[in-house]
Formats: sequence, C-alpha cells, structure tokens
Amino acid sequence: MTSPVERTTHDDDLFIRMDRAFGVPVLSQAIWRLTEPLDADELDRIGRRLQQTPLSRVLHRSHVPLARDHWTAAGGAAGRTHSDPPLADDEILEWIESAADVRFDLADGPVWELRAAELRSGGGLVTMCSSHAVGDGWLGGLSILQATADTDVTPTYRPVAPTLTDDIRDAAGQALSIGSNLAALARDSWTARRSPVVQSDAAPVTSQSTSAPPTPSEAEMARETPIRTPLAIVSIPGEEWRSTVTAAEGTTTALFIAIVIGLIVDAGRADWTDRVRASVPMSLREEPDDTRANSTTGLTLDVPAQWSRDRDLRSIRRLAKEAYQGAGTRSSRLLRLQPLMQALPDRAVSALSTNAATPLALASSGGTVDPLFAGLGKPSRVGTFASRATTQGVSRERLARLRGGLAAWFHDTGEITTLAVSGLDPNAFPTSVELGTSVQKECVRWGLTPQIW
Repeated sequence: MTSPVERTTHDDDLFIRMDRAFGVPVLSQAIWRLTEPLDADELDRIGRRLQQTPLSRVLHRSHVPLARDHWTAAGGAAGRTHSDPPLADDEILEWIESAADVRFDLADGPVWELRAAELRSGGGLVTMCSSHAVGDGWLGGLSILQATADTDVTPTYRPVAPTLTDDIRDAAGQALSIGSNLAALARDSWTARRSPVVQSDAAPVTSQSTSAPPTPSEAEMARETPIRTPLAIVSIPGEEWRSTVTAAEGTTTALFIAIVIGLIVDAGRADWTDRVRASVPMSLREEPDDTRANSTTGLTLDVPAQWSRDRDLRSIRRLAKEAYQGAGTRSSRLLRLQPLMQALPDRAVSALSTNAATPLALASSGGTVDPLFAGLGKPSRVGTFASRATTQGVSRERLARLRGGLAAWFHDTGEITTLAVSGLDPNAFPTSVELGTSVQKECVRWGLTPQIW
C-alpha cells in the first residue's frame, strides 16, 4: 500500500495536541475475549504484520510555517507484543486497565502494543492499545484485519516524505483555507445579526451546563495525582438485546443512546424533564483504501430524557436518522476555525483551551462486528469484543474541570452484545465498581441481564 504525503487531519491535530500540548494523551483500546487462547507464535505473527499496516506510523513536524505535519511509516519501531501469565476471571478488568497504562511516543514509537493472556476458566484475552492520534477505530480495525488475514502478503504502508516544495505548496493552501474560512465567519456573523431572533425551546443540558470549578494555581496542579478513568464493561445476550430493540420499535443505536441518557439522569447530571445533548461519532470515510489516521465527525443529538424513561425508541430513532441525514451539510464556527487552530503553536492552543469541556454523553457505536475481526482471523473462536478510548495522565481534579459525564462504546458479535463505559465525572462515578453498578442498574431497567466483566 503506497500513499502520497500523509498530512495530519484536523482530527489528528486534536489528539496530537492532547498528547503534545496538554500532556494527557488519548489511548484507544480494543479487547477480544476469545473461546480459545492466542498462542505466542500467532501473537508474534500478528504483531509483525501490524508493523506493515497504516496504524504503524510516526509524526514528523513541519518546519515551514502553516504547512501541516505529516506521517511516515514506523516499521519495526511501531509496536510490540507481550504474552502474560494466565488470568482468573476476577482479574480481567484489572488486566485491561493496567494494559492501558502503556505510554507511547508519536515521534519515535512505539505507538501501539498488543498483549495476550490465557484465561484459567477457558479461552483467552487479547488487547491492543494504540495512540488515538495514529488511528481511529476504523483505521485500527482495518489494520487488524490486514494483520490477521489468511494471506502470505500484507499490504505495506509507505507514505511519501514531502519535499520543501510540497511543504510550501501545502502552506499556501492552508493560508488560503484560513482566509476563506475567516471571511465566511464574518459573513455568518453579519447574517446572524440581521436575522430575526427565533424563540427556541429550553437549552439542552450539556457539560457546560455545569459550572467549572475555580482554576487552580500552577502549584496546585503540580500536586494533582493521575488516576485511571473508571471503566465498566458488561456483556448482554445478543438475542435479548435485539428482542428489546424490536419490542420498542427502535434500532440498536436508539437503544444504546437511550441507555446512555438513562445513565446521565441516574448520575444526577440531568432530569427526566430535560433534553440531554449526546455526541455520536460518525466516520467520514467512503473509500476502503482511505489511510488517514483520524476522519470522524461528531453528530449532536439533543434527546428529551423522557424518551428514555418511556422507552420511546421510535422517537430516538427518528432523531438519530435526521442527524445522520444532515451530517456534513452544515457549517459551524468550530469547523470554520479548524484550519486556523491547526496552524497555531501549542502554547496558543493551550491558552485558548483553558475553559474547554468534554462531552456530557458520548455514544460511539461499533455496530455488528465482522467475525474475522472479532475472532482475530478465526470466526470459530469469536467470543465477545469491546473497545474504548481513555485519557492518560488525567487527575480527578482535571476531570472535574472538564465537566464530562461519560463515554460509552457498543459492539455486537451476534451472540453477545457488549457495552463499555468510561466515567468522566469523578463525583458521579468515582470508581469502576460504582460505575459498573450504575451500568447494570440501567440495563436491568430495560429488562436486560448484563454480566459485568
């Protein structure tokens, strides 16, 4: 697989800044629970083949003002594999969380790590952690499929290094993009001032609805201790999940969103009378050979919480459908500012992000998982699959300042449906145990029988 110059996207830049400017890198984690363990030879083979995929990349800074940074292939420096001792079932969550403590280096590698362990109760676990900057869920899935394919040849990712002329040309294009977007912002502002004010419904509940704590001093921040973000993973019989969806005349996405809204209300971040803002990531990729590291848009759904309370999945389904149909057709102030933000130095971006807030409710659906992917190349050993993203090096105090609620991920292997939930509110979800209790409670409200990992 030969690519032209692979410039960083706006989405890449967000995760690069989280790592480089803010010191809180975002890590993606995929978890397979297989019906048979992965032996050391197969783990090593998958690892070697992953080194040839688009996930195996490192970042190169541009020295030409305004020219975007670019990626190059990392090869053998990209990642590593580990076989761990056998695990008991009550050690699974700790093993998953400890695997996510690994640190990556965007400039020199590694940028991913693959670990495997046999389960004493039968079967095995595999987890792959990677820097979110080098690949979103779509690219990570593509890379795993390539690395586990039943072929002798793995496509090799070899993006081209830019010349000085390339960088100058890219800088000119970025300057043009910045200028046109700033002009568009000015036109948008003028139009908004001249337009009549339209009365709207009450504002939805978002993370910004919660007042930010006082900004700490540098000395206070230096004393903050990093924590692991609370995590809960539950498995639900797939047929039970689908029966619940059918009975409520909804869709898998609608039920998933309804559960996320229920968790937000139960946490005290909203009432059943509120509209709750849910953020739903959606891939922008259209071609199977798209090797961009990150290419995702966030859909915004302001969901009346009473729809979740009343199990009204039809209304949630309709709202989600409208949001998907309108994706990519609207411009926003944030989209207009992206080219400028990407051109700013880290110090400026950090200063502008002082009052930033994470989403109140993020619901990322992976849908039905390909059996080849879920079985790491062997559909006969498919068990369950889960994934999540987590912010490393973040303190309890910083989580509170970011005012997030939770982030959730959904996957379905057919026989088993899996929900993974990260708690971003240290008051509502102080530990993984308490978060797990909340997730189980909400699933039971829907008549589901979750089994916590």
